[in-house]
Amino acid sequence: MSGLTWGTFYNTDYGCLDDAAEVWAHYMDSAAEIEAKLIEDIPVLKPGAADQERDDFDGETADQVRAQARRICDLFLDDVDAYAGRIKALLQAAREDFEAKRGELADLFAEKNVYLTAKGGPGEEHFEVDESSLYNYLSGTGSFQPMNEYEANDYEQRVREQAVDMSDRFKELMDTVRELDDKYASDFKALNDDPPALPPYVGSADFIAKTTAFDIAVLEQMTTSEPPADPNDVNSWWNSLTEDSQQLLIEERPDLVGPTEGIPVVDRDPANRLLLDDQIANLEAQIAELDANPDPNSSRYNTDALLREELTSQLNNLQDLREQIDGSVKIEDGPELQYYLLDFESTPDGQAVVSVGNPDTAHNVNVYVPGTGAGLDNLNGDLSRAETMTRDAYEYAPAGTENASILWLDYDAPDDLAQATDTMWADNAASDLSSFTDGLRASAEGEPSNLTMTGHSYGSTTIGIAARDEGLNVDNMIFVGSPGVGVDSAADLNIDPDHVYASRNEEDIIGIARDVDIASAGEGILYPTVDDEMVHGIDPTSEAFGGQEFSSEATRDGATENHSAYWDDANDIGRKNMALIMTGQEGIT
Repeated sequence: MSGLTWGTFYNTDYGCLDDAAEVWAHYMDSAAEIEAKLIEDIPVLKPGAADQERDDFDGETADQVRAQARRICDLFLDDVDAYAGRIKALLQAAREDFEAKRGELADLFAEKNVYLTAKGGPGEEHFEVDESSLYNYLSGTGSFQPMNEYEANDYEQRVREQAVDMSDRFKELMDTVRELDDKYASDFKALNDDPPALPPYVGSADFIAKTTAFDIAVLEQMTTSEPPADPNDVNSWWNSLTEDSQQLLIEERPDLVGPTEGIPVVDRDPANRLLLDDQIANLEAQIAELDANPDPNSSRYNTDALLREELTSQLNNLQDLREQIDGSVKIEDGPELQYYLLDFESTPDGQAVVSVGNPDTAHNVNVYVPGTGAGLDNLNGDLSRAETMTRDAYEYAPAGTENASILWLDYDAPDDLAQATDTMWADNAASDLSSFTDGLRASAEGEPSNLTMTGHSYGSTTIGIAARDEGLNVDNMIFVGSPGVGVDSAADLNIDPDHVYASRNEEDIIGIARDVDIASAGEGILYPTVDDEMVHGIDPTSEAFGGQEFSSEATRDGATENHSAYWDDANDIGRKNMALIMTGQEGIT
């Protein structure tokens, strides 16, 4: 343990730690300037250096050396910036902690009797009674008035009791201080003992294998750090790699590449397809093993049968997903769009994020969040809505515009209306949905897209709560058939209320179910609504909410059926309105 004494601790000015933190802050501010100077001072390393500066150092190997040198420079300065930031944070935390404990010690000294004196080395701190001075006070020696025997005995007893009590507190406080001293010493030592490795030098033995291992370590650190790395940093790092390095990472660690926000979708898609194939093969192997030696007399027979049923359901869902994304979507008088698999989970309900078209290159991008009952077992229905919105965007967008629509089913949606009265499912999804929009912005090429978030039913609640609690980096929000979005005003969604749109057809059960039992939906749940209040907040189609309402048509028979009618062919007015919003146009009715 630390040998810090109470005297040294009490008399130290911890403001000097802030001064040291400012020095490291200066290093952080200077990183960009240092990088520019390093590159400028070696012209042959600059991207696009003049031909006369490269005549004697040209070709594929030369380009690889230049790229590697610039990459090492970037990584070094990133490390300087990160280290400086960690050191600055540690210094500031140490100053705050030590000053707080010093304040506690000062309070203890102020509380003690004047005839108690602080004594003792590390671990032996205590208060001693100044016997001579106390005797003079009690006996009236010198300028003091003498006390009667009763008063003197009482006073002396209280002083000695306080010495015992405060000695315990004194030692306990200094033990805590020394633990802090040890903690910060260990934290600073860790920074010094474990510096990040630089990439291997070009030409070193097993250069490709070493480089791949290094890249894997960097990506692991980015994905496991808390908080996770900023998607913009991930994207910059990924783009600094050669195409060969990127391909090796996709093949060797698809589990890291596939779900990571900030990596371009053209690279995440093949990684996730590899994972999908692996998981399908793994499920098939598990089922085959269960089928190999069935024993009706075994104590595990019934358990194995239930497990097989669950595994078979997961397998069917993943096989359906693979079959779906192996196809494409042909736009009438337009391009043939690929599916991009951005994430998936083979949980019992199943989750998936699938894009129709490339959102990184699209001018207009829509993210569709489904609601109650959504899962891989009904993927085709939800994915068909994303396909419909993509087709509609191409129909109404100006010629030459590229469009994409994404099914975001990356959360555990409520299974039924009873569960849908709880915001737990939306609360749990908020952070991931927010990170997803940040990732889309980070991996986008060229000018930022017009990004729209569309939620149906409970999906609108999920969007609203994510926007309220985490923020969504989007331009527009569309809510259809919404039971409320977790806020009572469009202004609380952290985007311009003029870009918040909502619609509900006149026969949608969500609108009818105000103060009445919706037993026709099969759950018998009472929505406790008053005026514009819905189960999850003020009706987003109401004037009180402050957003923009648009028209949709009831195209089916029955209130329950019309809750899912927003993408029907007959609802041409509603689909046109959503397409106009998604493509940033006027004329919404």
